[in-house]
Amino acid sequence: MKSISRSPKPVSYLSLSWHESKIVEGIRFATKRVSLAQRLELNQRVRELMLRHEFLKAGEAADQLEAACADLLVRKLYLEWGVAKIEGLSIDSRPATIDLLIEKGPEVLTDEIIAVIQEEAGLSDEERKNF
Repeated sequence: MKSISRSPKPVSYLSLSWHESKIVEGIRFATKRVSLAQRLELNQRVRELMLRHEFLKAGEAADQLEAACADLLVRKLYLEWGVAKIEGLSIDSRPATIDLLIEKGPEVLTDEIIAVIQEEAGLSDEERKNF
């Protein structure tokens, strides 16, 4: 029988995870590692937007336009919720912040960051398809 002994070294946990952009060379970004409380908050907020989106998607043209807006709001939510820092990017001669990235940044970079956040948040393939 094996015994489990306690490790003499304390465990260190970093709440951020750094990523090098595969799309835009020289840019790296930090995403928040998901805790139980953060997962709950994110799931609740995304669920609210998804329910609204599904209802509107079935409606008429104006409702479908509203549904497309809901999709964009979910994408914005992921960025605001999951990105802690961005390095190596300036937008209009200003260091990039998440707000500036959302407002004026390259959409290919936001797509990449959202995919990383969704993967780290442990969203299923079905949940990812909805966004």
